Amino acid sequence: MEAHEALGRFEKVSEGQSQPPGPGGPLARDAAVMVAVLAAFLAVATFMSNEAVKEVITRETKGADNNARLEANEVKAIIASANSVLLRVVGTGNPQETTAVRKAEELEGRIESQLKPIDERLAAKVGADQKERDRADNRHVLFELSQVGLQVGIVLAGISIIARRRWLLGGGGLMGLAGIGVLIAGVLY
Repeated sequence: MEAHEALGRFEKVSEGQSQPPGPGGPLARDAAVMVAVLAAFLAVATFMSNEAVKEVITRETKGADNNARLEANEVKAIIASANSVLLRVVGTGNPQETTAVRKAEELEGRIESQLKPIDERLAAKVGADQKERDRADNRHVLFELSQVGLQVGIVLAGISIIARRRWLLGGGGLMGLAGIGVLIAGVLY
């Protein structure tokens, strides 16, 4: 339920409730204030949840891209290593043996000086991207849980008007506070 939907439901409930001034009046006013505050926090939680989903997708894409680069670099290293072995084998007993050995050593040097450092950097990036993706996913879950708490709080506040029970309003307030607490935990995570 979006924040504007929650407010719409509350307005329908409070319009359908024609209470004379008295005990229901202050309860309805208190419930209206609570719903408005919880709806504002619900809007923030919804926005933060959507942003966390975007971050998860972006991090996943970036991680997949870096992983593809890592695999391509590993293939280059395997091919260079295989070529080095082939040069050494084919060059053995051949008049061009010294040239073949020199080229094999160049390939092996390239693997050590260029390809392995690239592998290490890309592997570190892939690991960092996975950690950030997992962090964003955990934040998304917290924001979703926050939305649930806020929505239940709004529903209980609305029902408190119909049932004319202040304890329902209190329960709605507690659920809303729990939702706000989880929202804050998501922001701080």
